[in-house]
Amino acid sequence: MSNFAKIVIIVLLILSFFFVKERYGENIAELAAKFKGVPNVEVPKIIPTETKTPDEIVKAPTEVLNPEENKKEAEKVDIYFLALDANANGIYKKVQREVSEDKDKFEFAIEELLKGPNLVEKSLGAYSEIPKVTKLLGIKESGNKIIIDLSSDFQYGGGTDSIYSRMMQLIKTSLANTKNQKIYLYLDGKQINEIGGEGIMISQPLTEKSLD
Repeated sequence: MSNFAKIVIIVLLILSFFFVKERYGENIAELAAKFKGVPNVEVPKIIPTETKTPDEIVKAPTEVLNPEENKKEAEKVDIYFLALDANANGIYKKVQREVSEDKDKFEFAIEELLKGPNLVEKSLGAYSEIPKVTKLLGIKESGNKIIIDLSSDFQYGGGTDSIYSRMMQLIKTSLANTKNQKIYLYLDGKQINEIGGEGIMISQPLTEKSLD
């Protein structure tokens, strides 16, 4: 056999080696050893892939494995609606809502109060005396003072009892979501000292005795 033929055979064997290596892995050494009559052909050694012990494996952080354990508890606000007790007496009914992440807690509470009870709350007897057309014109916080500016729609519709109830809804909701801050009610940009057609007097800042 000529040297050229031997070289061709060696090249073919090397190419075959890599092909078989991809398909049969560590068995390549045994297959190559079966070829005879080809001088000076060194069969490459297969170096086993390094394996790691369990202690060497990097564990994923707890935050990834258990995301629920690290989830911050949602902040909630207290909102006061109205309802009737077992004796058909009017009461103030507190409900809770989760605060949207992009919302100020106090502003969110007032917005939800103006929306009124949802379907579930209504099914449980909750209702509101605040007119649905009432708009939140703004909330201004300065130091220890918070101003709630509502549209004048807030004071229209209903008699004295209705006005009193809606004022107490606003007062209770406001006080429940502040930290000893003084709260003032404005209508259409002006602070008011009385409200409603019958002129119910209001003392400010708002407290649960503001209507006494």
